[in-house]
Amino acid sequence: MINLKRLSTNQLITFFLIKLEPVLIGICLFSGMFLDFPGPLLKLLKVGSYLILFFLILWRWKRFAYVFTRDIPLLCLVGTAVWSVGWSAVPGIPELLRAVLRATALGAYLAVRYNPKEQMRLLAWVLGIVAILSLLVTLAHGLGDAPAQGIFRHKNHLARLMTLNAIISLLSILNHRKYRWVGWVGFSLSVLMLLLSQGKSALLIFLVMITLLPLHNFVKQHYKLQTVLYMVSALLAFVASIVILWNLEFILVDILGKDLQLNGRLPIWTLVFDKILERPWLGYGFEGFWSSDAGYSVINSTWLAHGGYGNAHSGYLELALQLGFLGIFLFVLSLFIALFKTIQVLSVTKKIEFFWMFLYLVFFSIVNLSLDPSILAEDIVWTLYVSTALSAAVYQSRIVKNPHLLGVREQGVGSREHRSQNRKEVRGKKSCVPDCYEKPCKLFQ
Repeated sequence: MINLKRLSTNQLITFFLIKLEPVLIGICLFSGMFLDFPGPLLKLLKVGSYLILFFLILWRWKRFAYVFTRDIPLLCLVGTAVWSVGWSAVPGIPELLRAVLRATALGAYLAVRYNPKEQMRLLAWVLGIVAILSLLVTLAHGLGDAPAQGIFRHKNHLARLMTLNAIISLLSILNHRKYRWVGWVGFSLSVLMLLLSQGKSALLIFLVMITLLPLHNFVKQHYKLQTVLYMVSALLAFVASIVILWNLEFILVDILGKDLQLNGRLPIWTLVFDKILERPWLGYGFEGFWSSDAGYSVINSTWLAHGGYGNAHSGYLELALQLGFLGIFLFVLSLFIALFKTIQVLSVTKKIEFFWMFLYLVFFSIVNLSLDPSILAEDIVWTLYVSTALSAAVYQSRIVKNPHLLGVREQGVGSREHRSQNRKEVRGKKSCVPDCYEKPCKLFQ
């Protein structure tokens, strides 16, 4: 028990800041959602998030600088977005770019302050609150044929976050024996809101994520059995892909209720791709395409002219429009490095939180195919990608330099005496990462 009377003023400030920090981070995460709140409240939320994040980063700026430079391609991607203002059709620094920098900094701070397990729990709390509020708003408006939006501006924003919450809840059920009912409540509520949102693409992504859950059991097996299981999984995935392509029209039209043009997305993609080839290397600059003559021509030639807004409806195409093939190269490089490092850490630790990181990277890769762009976006989906990529980089580096820092047993070393000797050796070694990873956050103890 801490005696507050014996603490100095600076110690008191630090103590209360640590206690309030998860709440402050939650507020920042809410500011990265497309909420359907009154304008003044949204403005207050966004301004407050800037101030909160500024002081939190200032508090741990050395650790922040260390972690943020662990993923060089990601750092270069963000830097290119800022640099692209020089050739963008929008003069000055767009407001959206400032919001993207805030979302990126928030993701980096999550990787600085919380380990992956704590990030999972914090996200579960935030998304659980989102699910409850969305259910209350939906019930207040009444259930009907219209898709539920919850507290969001569009049904897709609700659907993709409920997909994430459902997966986190399932992982919690599989990993914890105590309080499983909490996980089942979260899972049931998330699936209910996902169905009420009528987000067919998000539902399909949810089913794909469910099929990946057995992979965690593969990771726990002996490496030879892992190889066989991975080969079988790859073969099954190949067969499933052939079946899907062979029955594409039936899946799109009869099951998902879409046409072969993907509800008007295909004409947009065709025109957008032609515009990308006109400026392939550096693109039109961040937020520069849809304000240019080329962007207006795409809008006027598609259904976007009837009340829509400039949006490629694909994260990869939107990134190519903004930063060209350079942006695509940097992002794909960052994604593959993050996947490689996450799989490497997962194969060594076997821990559920690193499996969640793997699932999230897969989710992020898929969600940018046809839903709203989430690469270099101001929303929570981009924030979580940044935190996942940086956490993977830090932990992979930590394991490579000294695997025993995570309590990992080496291959072929199983004796009790050897493990005891390893622990004695580790006591005298200094961690290769900031001490923010040495002690868990008080909220989660």
